[in-house]
Amino acid sequence: MQLKVYRRDNRKRDQQSGRRRWLIAGVVALALVGGWLLYRLSGPVAIAFRSTRDFIADNRYFAVRQFEVRGGDKVGGDEIVAIAGLRKGMNIWSVDAVAIEKKIAKHPWVRKVLVRRDFPRRVVIEVEEHQPKAIVGAGRLFYIDADGVVFKEVEPGESIKFPMLTGVYAEALLNGDLAARKRIRDAVRLVDLLAARSHTLSEIHFEAADRLVVYPTKLPVAWRLGWGDWEEKLVLLDRLLAYWKGNEERFASLDMSFRDQVVARVRPRKMEEPAAQNQAGR
Repeated sequence: MQLKVYRRDNRKRDQQSGRRRWLIAGVVALALVGGWLLYRLSGPVAIAFRSTRDFIADNRYFAVRQFEVRGGDKVGGDEIVAIAGLRKGMNIWSVDAVAIEKKIAKHPWVRKVLVRRDFPRRVVIEVEEHQPKAIVGAGRLFYIDADGVVFKEVEPGESIKFPMLTGVYAEALLNGDLAARKRIRDAVRLVDLLAARSHTLSEIHFEAADRLVVYPTKLPVAWRLGWGDWEEKLVLLDRLLAYWKGNEERFASLDMSFRDQVVARVRPRKMEEPAAQNQAGR
């Protein structure tokens, strides 16, 4: 079996090479329809129609020789073909694209799938996978995508380098609460906004419906963001961090619940040791 896995979109190429194949398929389909109409008119023609149909169904010209799987990363091409139930030599007219899409869509990593027959001998499967943005825990760990969808349990060996969701919405999300899903989706958007500014998070905590607290990986301090207007708040945050660059460890907390200001609690400077003071006095 010839299997190709593509990472890029090759639709322009397919549009050119596919015209000839669709022309062939159109002629064959027209012959089938014409044969069916003649079959309704006379018995002898029915025999000819069935002969034509059987000829097409058994003709090696329409035997599938190539499978192309595009977009797969977490799910390999061989696995996709196996799930689809495709095999070398099967007649392309017997490929049920809709049924195959339903099979592949059951895989936890698959977000969307499109299957099409590329006449006369190729089947193309385009897969769009879920992209994890965060992890929610409730006894076990689960991936969440940008739409706030819990799509897969985290298996041993899989990456856990994503922010952990905790607080009032975490459990509700696992129970299928649509309001929680929308709130989570908005919070996940904040992850992307912070990443664009070179800030990574270890935790996103929902204190309440209107109070969101995030914990950056680089600084041991909570950022209280309230809810909404995050672009403006992050501009103020970066200004403050730039002003205090090199002394960020003095922050006890940063509160950005208000749109036009950042309230910073600062730890007092540590007192110098007496010996050090005496030495400095000399």
